[in-house]
Amino acid sequence: MNKIYVNPNNKSALTFELLALENDKNVRSILFFMADENKYPSEEITPLLKKITKPIIGGIFPELIFNGERKKEGIVLIPLSFTLTTQLIDLSLTSEKIFKQLQITQHQSTQANSCLFVFLDAFSNGKEVLLETLFNFFGINPTYIGGGAGSLSFNQFPCIINNTGIHENAAVIGWANKQINIGVAHGWESISNPLKVTETSQNKIKSINWKPAFQVYKEIVEHHSGKKFNETNFFDIAKSYPFGISKIDEEKVVRDPFKTTKNSIHFIDYIPEGAYVEILHGNIKSLLKGAEIAKEKANIQNLITKTETLFCIDCISRVLYLNDNLQKELNIVSKHSKATGIFSIGEIANSESIVEIYNKTIVTALW
Repeated sequence: MNKIYVNPNNKSALTFELLALENDKNVRSILFFMADENKYPSEEITPLLKKITKPIIGGIFPELIFNGERKKEGIVLIPLSFTLTTQLIDLSLTSEKIFKQLQITQHQSTQANSCLFVFLDAFSNGKEVLLETLFNFFGINPTYIGGGAGSLSFNQFPCIINNTGIHENAAVIGWANKQINIGVAHGWESISNPLKVTETSQNKIKSINWKPAFQVYKEIVEHHSGKKFNETNFFDIAKSYPFGISKIDEEKVVRDPFKTTKNSIHFIDYIPEGAYVEILHGNIKSLLKGAEIAKEKANIQNLITKTETLFCIDCISRVLYLNDNLQKELNIVSKHSKATGIFSIGEIANSESIVEIYNKTIVTALW
């Protein structure tokens, strides 16, 4: 099915495209992605969303991908030929309450070789609880894929989209009895020995190897980079030196540091106390190789199925790192079929076993 790009500030075009999808008998569901720049206010777009009876899920993301190209604004619509069983989830709820809701809404959604789309507020404190609850309910049956919505302003705002509007501190899921094939990779490589995370507080690491976290990180990074941290350049240096959580027989799960306060390091996503981490580094060549690996992993899985769509979830921090080389990454992913998708704040997938939130990672999916 043809993906659709709608230019910003063109509500009549958006209305036309959504109503056309609503009337197309081959379309069963719709993925709806809006770029943060020039996004529509909720009061403008909610009445239109409510007119559509076919399931809609998606969100507002920093940037978008359409036909292998970066889009800093506008809306991307991806029609699906399969039906999504959708659910909006309040991320302030406990795991027990979310699980009970899943039992009601998703009680028939447990078949093997299925898929589960997950789009969530990247700055919600409840996202780890949600993913753990989803895995406890669905288990290893579906292929999980999705991403964190929001803005590079790091301010929380309504960013999750479904048929009823745009929602804050929320997630939306969509299950389908459809096999999709994914590949996950990043291209970052270790430059340190394993380090033990010895004290955390929410998404902050306070100590590593029983020493102040930033002091340990600073020593390793300054020695490797030849650069010195000061009061204003933490992010400029740290974007090239993420953390990697060690996993047995799996590629490390990358975590993105974005600021430091009082010798603690702040991350977009959680790192558990007691985990072993390594400081990672990459270059343009290694990250592009990661994109190649992600594409090939999905292609290998896809040998026995027919592909209609190449969906890509790429971390916005890779955009910030690759800069002018970003199009090379999109060209690699789009070599055989043009990729469409999102630049997210955290990527969701289960490349080997349990579902994870990744950072600085690229996920490709074929269906």
